[in-house]
Amino acid sequence: MLRGAGFGFRFLAGVVLARLLGVSDYGRYAYAISWLAFLVIPTALGLDQVLLRFVPAYRETEAWPQVKGVLRFAFRRATAVSIAVAAVAVAIVYSLPGIGPSERTVLAVALALLPLAVLAQIRQSSLRAFDHPVLAQVPENLLYPTALIALAWAMATAPSGGLTTLGAMVANAGAWFLAFLVGTVFVVKKLPAVLRRVASSSESAEWTAMMPALVLVGLAFHLVSRADVLVLGLVGTPRDVGLYTAASRGGESLLIVYDAVTLAGASLFSALYARGDRRELQRFTSLACRIVLWSTLPIYVALMVAAPWFLGLFGAEFVAGAGVMRILLTAYLLSSLSGFVIVMLYAAGRQRDVAIAVGLLVPVALALDVTLIPRFGPTGAAVAAAVSLVLMKGTLVAVLYRRTGILSLPYGAPAPGGDRL
Repeated sequence: MLRGAGFGFRFLAGVVLARLLGVSDYGRYAYAISWLAFLVIPTALGLDQVLLRFVPAYRETEAWPQVKGVLRFAFRRATAVSIAVAAVAVAIVYSLPGIGPSERTVLAVALALLPLAVLAQIRQSSLRAFDHPVLAQVPENLLYPTALIALAWAMATAPSGGLTTLGAMVANAGAWFLAFLVGTVFVVKKLPAVLRRVASSSESAEWTAMMPALVLVGLAFHLVSRADVLVLGLVGTPRDVGLYTAASRGGESLLIVYDAVTLAGASLFSALYARGDRRELQRFTSLACRIVLWSTLPIYVALMVAAPWFLGLFGAEFVAGAGVMRILLTAYLLSSLSGFVIVMLYAAGRQRDVAIAVGLLVPVALALDVTLIPRFGPTGAAVAAAVSLVLMKGTLVAVLYRRTGILSLPYGAPAPGGDRL
């Protein structure tokens, strides 16, 4: 329910911005946000997954000094690295030739938000690791889009004039800052009281060992999943980016149940894996995949039929992206059937396998992008993204099955073996 409400508010924020800015200015805004999103995962160093991997396992054995240590380790390193990367990124933006002053400032403001975005991701993972998946989502899924709508609308109706791309980005920054403050309060309030009484114990070698593979996975995953928008922004027009972004929002609406199951189930899978109960892991995994399948299928059918109406909410110019939205809907449906297979592989300590599998797909994804996007525009971007995403999820399902015997699909038999991992 919370994920659904969060999507509703985020969708409304997109509609408001698209109507206030128009398709081209909305494309410029979305392109800057895409660069921010691209940098978040590698800059986070995989520390969000480190927390999801170790905190539930430590809690299972009541190793509270280690819990405190890994939390401190994650937040301190994420803060330092994100500030450094943001500073370098902003400096690069101001040194690049061929960018107009307005576009340069918009991109710089977006990239300056990197520390807030990275720390929000670490904070979400910490709350999820302590079995607070609902509370973890409130700042970014409810507070952030609500604040963005309010700030953008206030700027648009101010006596000084309508909303500009830079004004929209400033509103975005204000909304991020408010969500960050509230999320920080949640973390402070919900951490177990025992952590205040114990000394921090560091096992940084074990935690750090996960990070290189996770960083490579983050870079590779984003090249596979987000290169479409970045390449489209380089070779296409702001209008192309605006159409594609609106269509992507329509496609991503299919992932409401998938995201909810992932957020609620990640820490449980990690705890079950720590117990080594293979039979229970398979039951849980199959159940999660079936919930995603049968809850998502009716939404898929409805959105396939209503795609033109859905995009019309953004404005009449956006209806041209209905075909793009249908391609992405189909890709997201097929990919969601794999469950949260990446999180499962991380929990199983198979981050190196994920890095290799996703890394091998990067050349394929980039080849599809540079081949299809210049010729077919947003439609080519959608086809490239769809093929890359489905191929990646199918590969990771095979890797999980081979390494653990767990089949991350709605139906099918697990690999032969005993009840223990």
